[in-house]
Amino acid sequence: MLTVEESPQTGLHLAGSAHLGSKRSPTSDRTAATLLAVFIMLAAFYLAAALAGHPRILEEGRENPYNELASAFLHLHLSVGRAPTQLLRLANPYDPAQNESVLAQTHPSLHDFVLYRGKLFLTWGPAPAVVLAAAHLADVEPSSRLITVLFAIAGLAFTLATLRIVLRQLGEPPLWASALAAATLALGSVVPFILRHGAVYEEAISGGFCFAMAAIWLAMSAIASRNSSWRRLLLMSLCFGLAAGSRPTLMLVAPVMVPVYLSLRSSRPRGALLTALVAPFGVCILALAAYNQARFGSPLEVGAKYQLAGYDARSAHYAEFAYVAPGTWAYLMAPPRPDILFPFVALAQPPLSYPATPPSRYPLAAEPTGGLLPMAPILIFLAPLPWLWRRRLTSLGPLALPLLTLVGCAAAMVVFLSYEFFGTTERYEVDFATLLLLGALAAWLGVCREATGVRRRLLQAGGAFLAVWACITGLAASVVGGSDPFFTKSEGAWMALEDAGAPLSSAIARFVGHPVLAVVRAPDLVQRFHIDYATLGVGDTSFSLAPGEQADLTIVSPRDQAYTLVAETSTGPRSPRQGRYELQLIAPAGVRASGSLPPQGDEMQIPVRLDPGINHLALQLAPSSRATTTAVPSRAPMLVVKRLSLSSS
Repeated sequence: MLTVEESPQTGLHLAGSAHLGSKRSPTSDRTAATLLAVFIMLAAFYLAAALAGHPRILEEGRENPYNELASAFLHLHLSVGRAPTQLLRLANPYDPAQNESVLAQTHPSLHDFVLYRGKLFLTWGPAPAVVLAAAHLADVEPSSRLITVLFAIAGLAFTLATLRIVLRQLGEPPLWASALAAATLALGSVVPFILRHGAVYEEAISGGFCFAMAAIWLAMSAIASRNSSWRRLLLMSLCFGLAAGSRPTLMLVAPVMVPVYLSLRSSRPRGALLTALVAPFGVCILALAAYNQARFGSPLEVGAKYQLAGYDARSAHYAEFAYVAPGTWAYLMAPPRPDILFPFVALAQPPLSYPATPPSRYPLAAEPTGGLLPMAPILIFLAPLPWLWRRRLTSLGPLALPLLTLVGCAAAMVVFLSYEFFGTTERYEVDFATLLLLGALAAWLGVCREATGVRRRLLQAGGAFLAVWACITGLAASVVGGSDPFFTKSEGAWMALEDAGAPLSSAIARFVGHPVLAVVRAPDLVQRFHIDYATLGVGDTSFSLAPGEQADLTIVSPRDQAYTLVAETSTGPRSPRQGRYELQLIAPAGVRASGSLPPQGDEMQIPVRLDPGINHLALQLAPSSRATTTAVPSRAPMLVVKRLSLSSS
């Protein structure tokens, strides 16, 4: 018979019936059971997020670049093969204007691979491939999406095990607070965001997250109990090394081994203890340096400047101090943008909120990034963490120093990522978000423990509100993820969610007093990014239409009223003959209105009556009912819609 039992080292493990006679606190058991229940529910959510629209992920293994690298390792190769001959014949194979057509014809999945001296390499850390090599020995080639979610679920387990140690040190806070802290770590960590995409990028990130959290759990358990076996210390050091081997940024988490050394040095031979902590990690770092030296002739070169990216990576400017300020702002301070449709929160382009002028080389169209502080305002409780460290005998005890160390490591990662890259991306926040959240949640619970009476209740309520907000924004960001696969693969489910949020959408439209063009989905869609924090919908977009194609529109109206849809148009590569085609506005019940195309492209006005709430319409280029001859269908774009807007009739 198995039962859940507390352990001073691990915080939670399964024990046999022989241990049933040991003393256990009923509150401790309830806390462990609560965390286990939260883990099961959120692990199921992680799996559902990864599977949304991709039910056959077990059959996609051949598209996983890490499988190629794992196979190469098993054959004692560092590259994943020779580059296509057509690519090597180009004058500049790194120029996307030259290599785009070649890659599309030969190997479309080579985007962001590294081309160096005629061979192809991966720039992503090799540690996940080392793990996959063991699966290959069993003739299993899992997909990127599957490996990403498995690493994420394992990382979540280690995260909640670490939280269990903190809760035990704090004297078992209320169950609702423990459950909320666990949910905040799971949803506010940005991990759900990367599950929607689940490509090799996310595979490396989730692998680093898993190894880092395993190492942190082992470190915190050793510090809390002031005891640990040599095997666990060696495993902890190895996990830190594997984390760095997945994401070089995570090398900066290793300083948490210093508090481990300080905690155990009085009970262990110091030389042996130092060797156990440093040796496996050092071997991993040396192996990583040798790996880079053998590939690119430099121990610090990971191949970023030789990538087949959407730009000529060799001329890109990495590692500039001018990037630190805008990058740090994007990762920590950039607020999300409100939206009128579910999930009502959208990540904003970083330059949108940056209060200063970004450097000239900083891209204005960087990937959307949400600042951690406005997305997870529970982080304001990091401020009293040093105070709790000074009161370590009555609050966080020996865990205060490693928590402060983790916060410092996270701050170093923010600065490093901002300095190294000329742009930001939401997925990189996985590297440091959990470290900051652990410190903030521990400080919140610790401050509540120190307070009494009304002050304690106010701190509990305020912290709970901020934690719930972190869960909401984390969920909202995860619904879309980095590439919107949930909508493209599960359109019906997505529209059902939008319709479920219709009452709030209608209330927002009534508040602003006019209809909002919320969504445009069309061929060759271009988002012009003329968006600010007052833009509740899609902003300025441009798209093209060929005969038979349609653009799907979602409009939220405050009332039942007649409006005019204004389209600024121009003719496409194949200009339609006047009178043969018209632009039809289609509702679920059929054609609602239409407008004849102007001869050379001009402003078109199509009357439309909107119902209150969410309206699903479509624009379609169709043969005119007044045409005297039959139009010949063509797939060539005939009409370019440069801008759509709504005005009162």
